[in-house]
Amino acid sequence: MLLLNLPALLHALGTENNLVGFDPRGVNNPGPVLSCFLDGELGTSRLYRDLDTPVDMHDAKSYGEVFARATAFGEFCTNAHSAANDTAKYVNTVAIANDMRHYIELLAKSKGQNVQNAQLWYYALSYGSVLGTTFASLFPNRVGRIAVDGIVDGEDYYNGKWSANVADADYAFRYFFRRCHEADSPDAIEHRFDKIAADLQKMPIPATLGTPLVITHTHLKMVVAKASYFPLESYVELANMLVELEKGNGTGVADNLGLALRFNSCSVLPLWSYPDAEPEKFIACTDANGRANLTYEGFVVRADELIRTSKYLGEAWAAGTSISCRKLDIRAPKSQVLNEYPSAPTTSTPLLFLSASIDPVTPLRSARKMTNRFGGARLLIQDSVGHTTTASTSECTYGYLRKYFSDGSLPEDGTVCPVDVYPFRDAPVDCPLIIMERGLFGISSFL
Repeated sequence: MLLLNLPALLHALGTENNLVGFDPRGVNNPGPVLSCFLDGELGTSRLYRDLDTPVDMHDAKSYGEVFARATAFGEFCTNAHSAANDTAKYVNTVAIANDMRHYIELLAKSKGQNVQNAQLWYYALSYGSVLGTTFASLFPNRVGRIAVDGIVDGEDYYNGKWSANVADADYAFRYFFRRCHEADSPDAIEHRFDKIAADLQKMPIPATLGTPLVITHTHLKMVVAKASYFPLESYVELANMLVELEKGNGTGVADNLGLALRFNSCSVLPLWSYPDAEPEKFIACTDANGRANLTYEGFVVRADELIRTSKYLGEAWAAGTSISCRKLDIRAPKSQVLNEYPSAPTTSTPLLFLSASIDPVTPLRSARKMTNRFGGARLLIQDSVGHTTTASTSECTYGYLRKYFSDGSLPEDGTVCPVDVYPFRDAPVDCPLIIMERGLFGISSFL
């Protein structure tokens, strides 16, 4: 993120501080290596192209297929990391928070300062909100500045449920119908979309993109999930794909999802399809500490609850991280288990929470809940749709961020920032802070 977005980050956060980016344990270079596969990316891509295939509420056997795939994944990966000296159990959020404490103490030591007074200055998105609030819970006197955006419900996360995430998902996707208003009314556009989905359910569309392909209702769900994260980036492409689907052309969907590569046994998936997919699941499942070991009956109940909550993202979310933890039996040592959900009555500096008003996977209600768990914390709402405030751009939001990191001051309670750009009206390049390939754990192909 730092390398890709340095100018935008400097604009949003100010130039008074040095910016340091890092990958958590098990992600990319730091190690330990968390892959379950000796052949690395090829095995990973083969697994993840199937593991996060959405549930189909119209097909009862799809529940069993999702459940069985998750069980196979958990048992296979548990066996791959079963050696007594295996290090996978040390990859979890509490351990990463301790790593961050170690980093700031090393920096203080290098400056000849008292390491016990070292404080963390941290700006984090999505899963980073779990890490930031966990750090503040463990080390409340070490908070220099912590601003977290796209807030995960810490209680729901550490319980391994992931059931609170899609509360606003349909509001988020219906924003597409509202913004795509030139063609017709929002209701009429939603009706057209639902007809496309129903037609695909009955009759998939053949496509060719270097290889014969079949575009199904499931692929449409995957496209919707991707587009809901970053409307400014995605809506024009989504509209074009839907028009083509109405005409019986599925090439755009195939290209968007990288489907051609899925059928080439010598190829791995496009980068967005499994960035850090295994580490993401390992960290989330280890944090859940065995609480996500659902029975089949329990999985069906939870999947149906998610589908009732969200017509458009529920089926995809049901096949995400929570069920993937079912048989992944890798437990963190007791010293790295969070005994209470993230909270702190006081911190050395109050936290700043940020949230879009409508976020498809980290709803505003989660931000309100987590803000109330930290004494003195304040919530800044951006009047936007998408995952985190970075899905749009707002000089108002940037101003409050810069002020917070400059002198620790917080916005007034109830502050709402307007945005400066809108989907369809403004070009995607007008949105400088896009977190792109690093999103919330849950659906590795999108998140």
